[in-house]
Amino acid sequence: MIKNLKIATILPYKENYTVSKAQAAAIWVCDFYKHSKNKKDNFIFGNTNTKDYLSKNYINVPLKKKSKLTSTTIEYCDNFIKLINGKDFDIVEIHNRPLVFSYLKKKIDKKFILYFHNDPISMKGSKTVSERINLLNNVDKIIFVSKWTQNRFF
Repeated sequence: MIKNLKIATILPYKENYTVSKAQAAAIWVCDFYKHSKNKKDNFIFGNTNTKDYLSKNYINVPLKKKSKLTSTTIEYCDNFIKLINGKDFDIVEIHNRPLVFSYLKKKIDKKFILYFHNDPISMKGSKTVSERINLLNNVDKIIFVSKWTQNRFF
């Protein structure tokens, strides 16, 4: 019998995962989750202030007030690491944040899938050719939600 994979899906911290204010990537993730064969072992992480989450498997990653002196991305990643520590996830899926991948790859030993929903050339961590080559060499799988996004990456 094949073991179900335990998956941690991490949304951009600015992506709202609620019924009342859901954004495009959050809706895509929720729809994908609903049809996943790994549904019971898939948890979605993000930062959302309201509680009307799109699905019951959502785990909120707390963030303090934003300060110009500290990186919200690093705080978000560090808090995510604390939440998954000891949970034995097989895969970490990262949506639309190549910079998050670069940081997490140095901190946790997991398989990574990076999803691109938007133009890779406009995102920190995949703007340059060398950054994209680095992603190709280090991410276990890259998924593009459109042919246009894929073409922009290459």
